[in-house]
Amino acid sequence: MSLIFICGIILSILQSILFWEKEPGISVMLFVISFLVGFIFLMYKHKKIENKKALILVIPITLLSATYFIYHNTLFQTINVLMIVLLTIIMCIYTTKAHVKIQGFLVKGIELLAGTFESISDVIDNLKNKFKKKKDIENEKSEKLKQGLKSFVYAIPVILVVLVLLMSADSVFANIFVNIFGEFKNIFMAENFVMFCLRICIIMIFFFTFSGFFVNILKTDTMFNSETEEKITEVHIEKMTINMILTILNIFYLIFSIIQFTSLFSNMNTNNLDYATYARQGFFQLMMISFINIVMIILAKVNKGDTSDYTKAMSILTLLFTVVILLSAFFRMNLYEKAYGYTYLRLFVYYILATEFILILPIGLWILDKKIDILKWTIGIVTIMYLILNFSNIESTIAKRNVDRYFENQEENEIDLEYLFHHTGTGAIGQMKRLLNAKDETVVKKVKEYLLQEKEELQNTETNWQETNLSEIKAKEELMNIK
Repeated sequence: MSLIFICGIILSILQSILFWEKEPGISVMLFVISFLVGFIFLMYKHKKIENKKALILVIPITLLSATYFIYHNTLFQTINVLMIVLLTIIMCIYTTKAHVKIQGFLVKGIELLAGTFESISDVIDNLKNKFKKKKDIENEKSEKLKQGLKSFVYAIPVILVVLVLLMSADSVFANIFVNIFGEFKNIFMAENFVMFCLRICIIMIFFFTFSGFFVNILKTDTMFNSETEEKITEVHIEKMTINMILTILNIFYLIFSIIQFTSLFSNMNTNNLDYATYARQGFFQLMMISFINIVMIILAKVNKGDTSDYTKAMSILTLLFTVVILLSAFFRMNLYEKAYGYTYLRLFVYYILATEFILILPIGLWILDKKIDILKWTIGIVTIMYLILNFSNIESTIAKRNVDRYFENQEENEIDLEYLFHHTGTGAIGQMKRLLNAKDETVVKKVKEYLLQEKEELQNTETNWQETNLSEIKAKEELMNIK
């Protein structure tokens, strides 16, 4: 338990040093690496690692934390907090549990989170016991302590006289102690003292949270590691119900596919704006339908009892129609994007569709009873695709595609400068500079005003080493010549 407390104290103090009143930057990566080192150290020390392969998730977790240092995208900075926590939970489950079924995965995740707060009571009880033991020892040493305090009080006058003389003799030495005394004075000022107390409270909260998390994973009698037999409700739906749903869906999908091949796909190269608007009406709905299909296929597969050949055939057919639906959604998005430009949402749709396309193959093999852990494959593919999205510098991508589209035909194409100004940041500065060569003087004027504003903000912003961000450093260099 002592090692758990030490890790808890180090991490809680470290988070305060790195994040207190500071913007995220290299600090996130330093903290995540420290947490992972502490986690792996404790797991090995307590011999709790059942599946070493699960530690490969350390790589994507570290890479996601590095995005706070490399890029400056507020949207991903928010989402990545959740993704880092989610991947850490997955790593904890797979590290301690060699085999986890789809039905039980969510349950273990809830037990990990809920058990963390339940284990805080164990942390408090253990601390109380440690203090009781120390109290007995301290009673024996109380006389010596009193004597030591008396000696220190007697020594104070001599120390003060010597300190004053040394400060008078050397100005550099004097400045050091003046600064130290000034910091103590600032702490005990009314406003600063309140913030100091608040900071201590937050450190204590994080200490109990981290300690509770490690206790929940490492001890054998916690909610997460309970040795009682897991009773997970199995999925049980009548085979006839599943087959009927899949059959009816496939009939609808057949009709839909015929329409797509005769209308949408045959006109996919059109530049008609009305047709692009028609295309937009469907891609979000189709993406949702593809999710429903995948869920239905999974339910059919994990349903209690053996899967019949008819169910397999209908599942494969649904999977094939899902490919057509994904293609339809892709082409609809492509038509609309060519007509109206590029945004975060439209690029996100591409990544989601691409991820679903890749998942089609392992799901198909899983339906055909090939030896494949579909849960691990899904987690792996989704994680890799999300990492690619993070490291694609999406701000620069959006700006580049919109600028390229604008320069293809400056007379007819418009560029949504307001969107680029308000939804892209330092990562898009290099692409935005290209617009200074536009023929339209209004566009040039607006872009120059935006770049000068960004330059002023970056120059006037003081950053601590914890907030170091490569994207901001590069943007400053890009804006040096803008006058």
